[in-house]
Amino acid sequence: MLRQGPIPQALQGLLEYLAGILFVAAPFLFGFTDAGAPTAASIVFGILFLVLAATSQGPTGLVKQLSPPVHALLDAVLAILLIAAPFVLGFSGVVTPRNLFLVTGVVWLLVTIGSRYGRKERPAAAPAEPPMTAVPADRVDPHRPAAVPPVTDGPSLGSGPVPGGRQLPGVRPATGSVGPEYGPIDGSGNRPS
Repeated sequence: MLRQGPIPQALQGLLEYLAGILFVAAPFLFGFTDAGAPTAASIVFGILFLVLAATSQGPTGLVKQLSPPVHALLDAVLAILLIAAPFVLGFSGVVTPRNLFLVTGVVWLLVTIGSRYGRKERPAAAPAEPPMTAVPADRVDPHRPAAVPPVTDGPSLGSGPVPGGRQLPGVRPATGSVGPEYGPIDGSGNRPS
């Protein structure tokens, strides 16, 4: 399971969109459009940021395709590629794009480490009720009605009495049956006194 960092998933998604816009606009904002490799790399990384943000399953995702673990992995890879790009693509001598890539790569790696990609932890399920146990006959309160188990014998259901003289809709007592604590039941559904 992913570590739950302090940066909420919605904020991380918003930062991802902002980073994408920044990288697409950076060559024009910072004036390095005359350098071919940094300009192309900046626009490609900006598009990667935007695609990653849009396909995330997070609250800011539009397509909701990338699961949180995959999204976290791709964010980490993107941060590492940002740091390596000036050296691999040969523009480490051009100060402005090099610094932009290095600083953004380090910051994005920290954002990735501190983000809360997974869903919030769900509270543990409530413990199940303890199973019912039989109470010895000498401990039964005669003034308290006994628990009535559900009747599941289908078509023979009607209406009839329950312990304590109440009527349960849909329950018909069997003629001549004997209740363990209440004695025989006659054909009319009443107990003889």
